[in-house]
Amino acid sequence: MTEDRENIWQKYERGKEHHYGCQMYSQIDKFHHFFCGDQWYGLNVSKERNLPVLNIIKPVGKYKISMIAQNSLSIVYSSMGGNSNEVVSALNVLAESIWEKSKMDMLMWECIKNAYIAGDHYAYWHDDRDQFEGSVRANIFPSLKCRLVNATSIYFADEQNSNIQEQEYIIISERLPVSKIKEEAEKNNLSKREIALIRSDEETDTHLGEASREQVKTDEGKCTSLLYMTKKQGVVYFARCCKDVVYKPLTALTGLDFYPIAGLRWETFPGTARGISGVKQMIPNQIAINKDLAWIGTVLQSSAFPKQVAVEDSVSNPEALNVVGSTIRLKGGTVDDVKKAIGYISPAPISSDALRYYLDVLNITRDLEGAGDAALGSVDPTKASGEAIKAVRDQAAISLNEQMALFKQFVEDNAIIWLKLICAGSVNGLGIFKDNKLMRFSQRQIKEAEISVRIDVTPVDPYSKTARELLLKELFKAGAIDFSEYVYSLSDSSSMPKDKLKNIIEERRRKKDEE
Repeated sequence: MTEDRENIWQKYERGKEHHYGCQMYSQIDKFHHFFCGDQWYGLNVSKERNLPVLNIIKPVGKYKISMIAQNSLSIVYSSMGGNSNEVVSALNVLAESIWEKSKMDMLMWECIKNAYIAGDHYAYWHDDRDQFEGSVRANIFPSLKCRLVNATSIYFADEQNSNIQEQEYIIISERLPVSKIKEEAEKNNLSKREIALIRSDEETDTHLGEASREQVKTDEGKCTSLLYMTKKQGVVYFARCCKDVVYKPLTALTGLDFYPIAGLRWETFPGTARGISGVKQMIPNQIAINKDLAWIGTVLQSSAFPKQVAVEDSVSNPEALNVVGSTIRLKGGTVDDVKKAIGYISPAPISSDALRYYLDVLNITRDLEGAGDAALGSVDPTKASGEAIKAVRDQAAISLNEQMALFKQFVEDNAIIWLKLICAGSVNGLGIFKDNKLMRFSQRQIKEAEISVRIDVTPVDPYSKTARELLLKELFKAGAIDFSEYVYSLSDSSSMPKDKLKNIIEERRRKKDEE
């Protein structure tokens, strides 16, 4: 089975036409600028003018992002295929290892942040035991790697279908050094004539963001590379190409029936594969706030302070009028005549309606976004219990239940991809170290286990920790648990010094044994 360069590139061009048609490139660039505080971006104002910015988008966004990302998620594999406890236990150990090695906590924050700003963000997984997709792997130890993909760098066959697995094809674009592409082309046994077709280009348009125009100049430069994925008869095929040559021919990854891409949408909308940005709807109000602030500042500078007026012909040294402690010399007349030569214009009163309107827009915008003072943490923790603060916070977070459900599904999709890649790559068996012992399973054992995935969510914010610790303390005081049970029930990240308390328990046991 083959897929020629023209066919792949035409699909990519059609995807770009769609993105340009819905202004995706320019819109997402704008969202990032506004989130970061460059909020006069795109407006017809002088760059030399230092215009004020009161960024309400960023604190609201950070609050919402943290409310989702601060939850601790754990992947739990279970079996529906009978006696498969060893397989399940090994896969759970492997999932913990992949999470740590991939630095998933940091990646999840980045995914949630970019999904909030752009509307959606994606994670592409591949097995790094061989750098080319579809190759037979002799190594029994999986090495899964993740690459995050911006919304503007991924192209779907059907932009109206939100189910990634139902797409006819998916294209991921990236800017790669020409030297790296040539190296991969040589490993794929391309002829010298074909390798010579791999050249740098100037396609640094907005599909990779504004910063892509500022790429570092290298000897051979960069060019746009496409990772092309499609499904044929339930099997995923991969190809890689640049504008003039397919340098990785279409190859099947036998056993993989699942696109190794997981997508996180901030908010869903019917009839589109893309999500809705959390920044987009706040931009008009943000512009109004900044413009009102600029006008208020301009009015204050021009009319809110007394202005000095002088009859220049009556003052022999007018430059001294603005110098503190200087002597002002009058031409003729007496000192009493100074009031005739120099005077002040009283400041004009400013309507309070302007300031009230400005504050109303600011506060109502925050409240409508569910990010008022209480939600943003403007609560004195010394005057409220952890349970009370947690209750206020949980009430404010109800509006984010949809986002939490979408994030949980995103993590579950990642866990399914891990399992699919592990199954597809275990042609020679799967090796996992558990308790310093090598456990080895065949591909058949893994498939017969019929593994399912569950995601457990645990809040790990400071107030939730405080509430759990208070509950344990109350149980201890009530005699429901003893001291050792209390200590070992504390989390490793608790505010109580768990290690020191454990040392106390061990020391007591040692003294008791000596007696």
